[in-house]
Amino acid sequence: MKDREIINAFHLMWGDFPEPVTITQKSREIIAVNKKAEAMGLKPGIKCSAVGRPEDHRGCRLNEAVDKGEPIYITYDGAFGVAFGYWIPISVKPEWVIHFGVGGNFKYEKLERK
Repeated sequence: MKDREIINAFHLMWGDFPEPVTITQKSREIIAVNKKAEAMGLKPGIKCSAVGRPEDHRGCRLNEAVDKGEPIYITYDGAFGVAFGYWIPISVKPEWVIHFGVGGNFKYEKLERK
């Protein structure tokens, strides 16, 4: 699969996700961003570690995800309670990962079952 095909598939799957999502490679260069990430100032070609405060990147598990070739996640205290961070390697391009969090930038409503 070619890089452009991977990036196109990324936009189809993650384009409208309500949290920022990136494809980031092991060198920390951002390859692609969804709409939310773009609205927050992230863009392809920059290093993810250049975004925000240095301490925001202390728990980064990108290398671990790439080295193990398997998804890695963490939990952390987000703005709205417990949040989750994910690094998911792309099987056809193992040095690239899908990186996103849930609960860090968006408040989710609890579904009340009737």
